[in-house]
Amino acid sequence: MNLKEQQYVCTLARCRSLSRAAEALFISPSALSVYISNLEKNLGVPLFERVGKEKSFVLTPIGEEYVQRAEKMLELKAEFDDLLKREQKKEQSAIRVGIQQRRAISMVPEVLARFKERFPDVELVFRDAVVADLNQMFKENAVDFMVSNFLEELPDTVYQEIVKEPVLLVLSETHPAIQYAYSVEGDAFQHLDLSYLDWETFIVPLPDQSMRRTADRIFWENHIHPKRLIEIGHFEIIMSMVNQGMGVGFNRLGYLSDMQRYEHVRYFLINREAETSSFRLAYRKGHVLSSCERALIEIVEETAQEKMKCHQEC
Repeated sequence: MNLKEQQYVCTLARCRSLSRAAEALFISPSALSVYISNLEKNLGVPLFERVGKEKSFVLTPIGEEYVQRAEKMLELKAEFDDLLKREQKKEQSAIRVGIQQRRAISMVPEVLARFKERFPDVELVFRDAVVADLNQMFKENAVDFMVSNFLEELPDTVYQEIVKEPVLLVLSETHPAIQYAYSVEGDAFQHLDLSYLDWETFIVPLPDQSMRRTADRIFWENHIHPKRLIEIGHFEIIMSMVNQGMGVGFNRLGYLSDMQRYEHVRYFLINREAETSSFRLAYRKGHVLSSCERALIEIVEETAQEKMKCHQEC
């Protein structure tokens, strides 16, 4: 962005002396004089009056109007130059991403490989944690981005939806409610109305886990009254218990690749409309994304959507 004209006029207006302004601009007085004369000729109005024996340069009324606007333009250029420097600096620094533990297993290797292919010199650091801990890490500025199914929305934070993810019911293959499952055209999984599972035993995560919050919401919205809630902190244990017919569980479509070893379970979309959960990325409000950060968001979106499509088709 070249604002030489504005810089020359504003410097001369401030110095009021051709020689001092030329010195500040690192050009000769004669070159500055010719430049200003040609500018005034092109504009068709005088910007300066030459006053006194020393020929001081004093702004005309239209010259004052010009300088007011030119100074704003120079201020904006300085701000942009500063932003550009920070952007270029960020390109070379580490990007810290907090990610939900269960997501890290399936997403981090692929996201990291794709990112490094495009930005080999930018360090990308992942920190995995449960959702509640992710929020705390973000508050403490330990990470720049969060990728998760969020428990809560933090103030001054931008949330960008990556994908809307189906929530699945998980039942033992011998569960009697399976007889009420039905197909909907276009869906890879059968549907099962939650009303058939009222007064059932449900095996759910702990209260500080996002899937538990999702389960509680689904219970409340569908007026379901579990006979018993068994709280387990690890999904592998939950799946193992469902596999053995000890209760009903929930899972997200994005986690299915980690659950293939459970041979005696069936997955169902919830109700005809299918319950969903929002998988999102978050960063601080006011943060200006660098080009490599924008690319990272695109890669996360592509990876999550590809995995979702694969789960739906496979």
